[in-house]
Amino acid sequence: MRHKFVGALLLLLAALSAACSSDPEKLKREYVTSGDQFVAQKKYPEAIIEFRNAVAQDARFGEARLKLASALEATGNAAGALGEYVRAADLMPDDVRVQLATGQRLLLAGQYPEARARADAILAKDPRDVTGLILMGNALAGLKDFAGAISQMEKAIETDPNGTLWYANLGLLQMSKGDTTAAENVFKRAVRVQPKSAAARWSLANYYLAAGRPSDAEAELKTALELEPNSLVVLRALAMFYANSGRNSDAESYLKKYVDVAPNPASKLLLADFYIRAGKSTEATTLLRSIADEKELHIPAMLRLAGMDYDAGNRNKAYEAVDAILRSEPTSESALLVKARLLTNDKKPAEVLAIANKVLDRNPRSASGLFLKAAALEATGARGEAIQTLQGLLAENPSNVLAQLKLAELYLVQQNLNDAVQLATQVLKAQPQSAEAHLIMANVSIRQGNFARAESELGVVAETNPNSADVHNAFGNLYWRRGNVARARASYARALELQPTSIVALTGLVQADVSEKKPDAARARIRARLDASPDDPTLWFLAGSTFSAIGDVRQAEAAFNKAIEVDPTNLAAYNSLGAVYMSQNRLEEAKKNYADVARRQQKPVAATTMVGMILTLQNKPDEARNQYERALSIDPRAAVAANNLAWDYAERGGNLDVALQLAQTAKSQLPNNAEVSDTLGWIYYRKGLANLAITALRAGVDQDRSNPMIHYHLGLAYAKSGNRLEAQRSLEQALRLNPQFAGADDAKRVLGTLKG
Repeated sequence: MRHKFVGALLLLLAALSAACSSDPEKLKREYVTSGDQFVAQKKYPEAIIEFRNAVAQDARFGEARLKLASALEATGNAAGALGEYVRAADLMPDDVRVQLATGQRLLLAGQYPEARARADAILAKDPRDVTGLILMGNALAGLKDFAGAISQMEKAIETDPNGTLWYANLGLLQMSKGDTTAAENVFKRAVRVQPKSAAARWSLANYYLAAGRPSDAEAELKTALELEPNSLVVLRALAMFYANSGRNSDAESYLKKYVDVAPNPASKLLLADFYIRAGKSTEATTLLRSIADEKELHIPAMLRLAGMDYDAGNRNKAYEAVDAILRSEPTSESALLVKARLLTNDKKPAEVLAIANKVLDRNPRSASGLFLKAAALEATGARGEAIQTLQGLLAENPSNVLAQLKLAELYLVQQNLNDAVQLATQVLKAQPQSAEAHLIMANVSIRQGNFARAESELGVVAETNPNSADVHNAFGNLYWRRGNVARARASYARALELQPTSIVALTGLVQADVSEKKPDAARARIRARLDASPDDPTLWFLAGSTFSAIGDVRQAEAAFNKAIEVDPTNLAAYNSLGAVYMSQNRLEEAKKNYADVARRQQKPVAATTMVGMILTLQNKPDEARNQYERALSIDPRAAVAANNLAWDYAERGGNLDVALQLAQTAKSQLPNNAEVSDTLGWIYYRKGLANLAITALRAGVDQDRSNPMIHYHLGLAYAKSGNRLEAQRSLEQALRLNPQFAGADDAKRVLGTLKG
């Protein structure tokens, strides 16, 4: 009987609980209260669960959605937060506070039309609402309507003449418009209206910094500090100003005062970072060890100490410290990112990529994780994927300067000059003194033959970065293009002195040696670098090219062979080696030598592939096909053999399905090789899959914009897809590059049909 009584009691309690919980209105409020408690404890994941529970009870509960948005934002989930802000604003149309918060986040996400709609909602209730006017102005600026944006900011100032922020917004708009005089007048106007405002002086100082007027900026910052001696913003601005100017003793004094005014662990961490940058390791270590006792900053302090150990040559100690943190906090994004940076320095991109993916598994929109992934992909040769990753990052965060610069650099490598310039220009609008952006603009100008612009841009960079190897390499490229070999040589020599491993500087000096008929000097440079890095395929390929240029055919042959030995997927080395044999009329001799090597080796993939390539040059396609097939029977993933065999099948009536599999195998091994992309695209075209062909061939064009055959194939694919305009552009570009290339006659025929 007792068991029955207990069972009945439990059923009764469950029924009562269900009855209490059946009131959605009461339950949703309980969930919100619980979520608020978790937020107060900074337990945001738990708070998110509670706020989601509240929304599940009432999907139109705007307050819960607003709190959910804030909690998501606190965890770094900006995209998820934005979605909830928008839903909350839709549910609370009369709440100006919610409309403003949503509009501001839409601005940050680059969704300017949507931000403008939120501003409209605010101004519909009060046309003179200053926050609505500012939001409208910024939205219009994002839409490139600078006149409209400036008008809105002027209205805000008219409504509230004492709002320093309004002047700052208007000044920035004038700068974006390119009217520096108007911008300066606006910032000065704010100072006249509020002569005792430290914020107005600080804004004017920032303008002077952007305009390259450091003395004026310093004076305004000092005046601002006189007005507000304990202003943390001004103290920090002065410290950074002096640190960037190399005046470390002045920077240190202001940072120490900053710590005195705000004696918290975070301010001490800022001072420690300065000590690290200034090379004051003793002071940095002492301060970081004291900060490490603070629970909240234990991990950041220990990670900085690990970084210092690494820089001091104590690599094992650095890794041990980071791994110790990860054992206790396996998902610590900051620790994972520091370990990835250590691995990046140690040239282990595959391990870096694994860590980046781990970060992104937990936080798919982590800007640091995405940037790290892109850098790792670039290091592994997957530039196309790196570009896609950075494009995704910028879609989430359009103003991320680091991503803009890295993407511009990758576009520059691809010879995509227009997009590189566009990104560099965006960076310069936000950071007019950005050395990296000016350097990109200089390199683009060199490639375009605009030498005066290039020299001007490089002068800006050199003034603040006189010891940058990249700057001296760019000067070397500029002088080389101008035909001034002596100045080019001097610039490359300085670059190599600053960065002894620079392949750009070495190549520049070698080409100068060859140009001035100094073969022994060129040979000596190459030999010295090969002695230091005997397994670098890039160096061996450069050696082969150099020896070919000075007429040392035997050494060129040996160097290209070594490049293939070190990197069996080096298609350029195979092609260059074939060219050496052809130029010497030694194809038959070379074929016999490689056949002999193939007989002696256990897995002669490279030798067998080379025999096939020689047979191709001898116009013996059937025998060449047999060799490629033999190489693939030894190693089914032999990239060069797979690419060549795929092309052979496509051109000579082989099985296109097999050809496609082979091309995909080659592509997986050589994702950034233009010839491989061309092979894959051409096979798609032959199979009637025009859209897939376009994707592959566009990648090929990006990888080598100087190859007329790929432009020709892309033009044919566009024509087959019905895109006449792009087809015409691609075919015309192919003919501009080389009016006599192998497909020129057919390109002209197709162009005629498109225009007719």
